[in-house]
Amino acid sequence: MGSPQRSWREQTYGPERSRNLKSRLFVLLRDELGLGRQPKVARLLVDEIARVVEETLVDADVLRPGQVLVMAPEIGQGPSWRWNRLEDKRMKTVALDLVAQADIEQLASGTELRDVRKARLVRLIVQAYEQGVTLTSCQLALMTGISPASVSAQMNAHMKATGKILPMRGIIEDCSPAVTHKAMIIARHLEGESTAEIARATEHTPRSVERYVRRFEQIREFVGYLDKEPDAAVIARILGCSERLVRTYLDLLPPAEQPPKTA
Repeated sequence: MGSPQRSWREQTYGPERSRNLKSRLFVLLRDELGLGRQPKVARLLVDEIARVVEETLVDADVLRPGQVLVMAPEIGQGPSWRWNRLEDKRMKTVALDLVAQADIEQLASGTELRDVRKARLVRLIVQAYEQGVTLTSCQLALMTGISPASVSAQMNAHMKATGKILPMRGIIEDCSPAVTHKAMIIARHLEGESTAEIARATEHTPRSVERYVRRFEQIREFVGYLDKEPDAAVIARILGCSERLVRTYLDLLPPAEQPPKTA
């Protein structure tokens, strides 16, 4: 059987479908990258590239006044290091409220600029996390015009004051030297909260909570066998973790379990 006969409208207007990004990408992959003999692979690549472009380039009409587009790594890909760089992570573009109506109302009513700025940082962090990405102190600094150190100091102060963990990249992906979130998790563990309860309260996955608790309990058990002040460096070497983390967990031991101090 031959091919079904196309209508004159299809013959006339159908070819116009090829005047698009996907057609240009297909020709590029076919002619320049040698995928002419693998058209199915080329089509799959075209679809994926087009999807990334569509997610990255958003029409300005979609944004509300005061919003900004930000590209950040998707949650759950772990920290960045020498062999696992940030540029190798899956990225996603999200819309954040850089200037919200609440900011204007607070400033107009007499709220100090530093307090409005702190609230803005918290909002940006939470909005990004709700859309599936995490922000760093450096990225927040670029957006708000203050130093990364200032961002970190303000957010650490906020977490200590509220008892709530902010879902920043260094915390969620465990790639920050800060131990504030670990301390909060262990404190809740010692109060008898379940893994699920701690995970919900601290914006962590249950697996991350279990990892922190397991390491703490290892150190706790290790210290239980000692009759003298523990050497954090030795414990860190035996358990394969950082000395900084060991010292943090030692400080979190209940008073009755604190090891004796060497005179």
